[in-house]
Amino acid sequence: MGKEYPPLLEFLSEKLEYRLLSGKSALGYTLYYLDLSSWRLRLSDWTPVVHIQRSDLTNVSPRQLLQSLQDVVRERGWQRRIVLVLVDGDSSALRSALRSPLQTLAFVGEEEQREILRSRRPSGQLLDILSAQVPISILAPYNTTSPVTGSCFFDREYEVAKILGNPDVSYAVLGVRRIGKTSLMREVERRLREESTAAEADDTPHIVFLDCSDLLEREALVEQIVRRLNPRELPRLSMQNYAFFFPDFLERMSRKYKSKLIFLLDEIDDLIVLHGGDWDFFRTLRAASNKGVCQYVVAGFREAQSQLHNLDSPFYNFAEEIRLSEFTREHARELIVTPMQNLGIRFKNESDIVSQIYEETAGHPNLIQFYCTILVRQLELTGQRELSPESLMSVYADEVFKNHLLRSFMDNTQNREKAVVYAILQKRADRPMAGFTQADMDAALREQGLVIAHGPLNTACDVLVLAGILRARGAEYFFTSPVFVRVLQQTYNLRYLMDKVKEEGL
Repeated sequence: MGKEYPPLLEFLSEKLEYRLLSGKSALGYTLYYLDLSSWRLRLSDWTPVVHIQRSDLTNVSPRQLLQSLQDVVRERGWQRRIVLVLVDGDSSALRSALRSPLQTLAFVGEEEQREILRSRRPSGQLLDILSAQVPISILAPYNTTSPVTGSCFFDREYEVAKILGNPDVSYAVLGVRRIGKTSLMREVERRLREESTAAEADDTPHIVFLDCSDLLEREALVEQIVRRLNPRELPRLSMQNYAFFFPDFLERMSRKYKSKLIFLLDEIDDLIVLHGGDWDFFRTLRAASNKGVCQYVVAGFREAQSQLHNLDSPFYNFAEEIRLSEFTREHARELIVTPMQNLGIRFKNESDIVSQIYEETAGHPNLIQFYCTILVRQLELTGQRELSPESLMSVYADEVFKNHLLRSFMDNTQNREKAVVYAILQKRADRPMAGFTQADMDAALREQGLVIAHGPLNTACDVLVLAGILRARGAEYFFTSPVFVRVLQQTYNLRYLMDKVKEEGL
């Protein structure tokens, strides 16, 4: 390998082909980065490794050494990462000195390293050592509140490969809130940067990710792009009209970096609404794409979808659609089972558990992760390591889950879609999971004194399907999740909700 590594790291890299990088030293410790993403846990593609050599243990108490390690963590910004510590000696005193319920340092002593090297399941043995020290709720990859990448990114491989494999095509990623648009964008960004960067470097300024929900003014967006690509030109931007400066700037930056500029523009809907038909800025971006200067990957929902089919919009025929839908049963199983098994969690009637979670979440990845988060938390509280179908009762009783389920529905629908749901559930309170047609919807709405024309009703159905509330089978529609229906019926007075929709208007 051209450099002497600790025996365990050399074995993992040479024999088991884990990716390994040397890092810059910190406070006298040698650092490495090990790719443990294949474990599908909250271990990054560059998990930090600190090597504690025998000389580091001399004349230093475990408490002092631990303080030093914690300073390394602070210096490197690793507070939210799991750090592997290889100790050329006994690590038991260090473990005893670290008494934190949120422990993210995992120690592997000298004898343990030898055992791993002798083991017939070395990866499994190392994972056992980690999971014995780090709480399973921290090791588990499930995340319901923020975007995920790397080892925590599940499924969507087809979509990622499509974007990465076609640099001459721009894409529009469409989907409801919490379906995984931002995670997909961040994963694409990560893999693009990974092609030319190391764990501690960033030499890919031509890749620009922007959250457009925070940049609603054209000037703010242009300023951020200039700041990312070449901040020295910000004074020129303030002195010139952007219409003259910006197109030339993009072409010059493409030549400067000898690469096509790649823009990942997330949450673009609000930006589209704000411009309200004043398309000069978007036409500038499109012109740069047509010249081969830029590739765009944008993400949105209603407005982005609408403008892609608007003949008068610069978005028309500009980007290829990628619609994010729910997970397949097999992908849901991978998300549920693989991390759990790697954490040493056993399944009693695995197929029943997976089927029940899949059917009740309709394959929505965020809801699946909510189920898994609650299950892992329950196991940690009880100290058990086995799941059964009865374990799912803890999910149904979780108030945070109920609130999340209802909030997702409220956030992803407008009054027209809400009216359809409320009308059907009032009409069919005794058999909500039975199929119904658009004619049934129309009849239920008319009983409520509401008339929705066929076109808008059809659009409402499309949105409800895209949002995972309904699924279509031929001319019939079905509610996808019995849990959603039950929680909605038990939590709210549907007649009151319908009255509020009427009051606010469709």
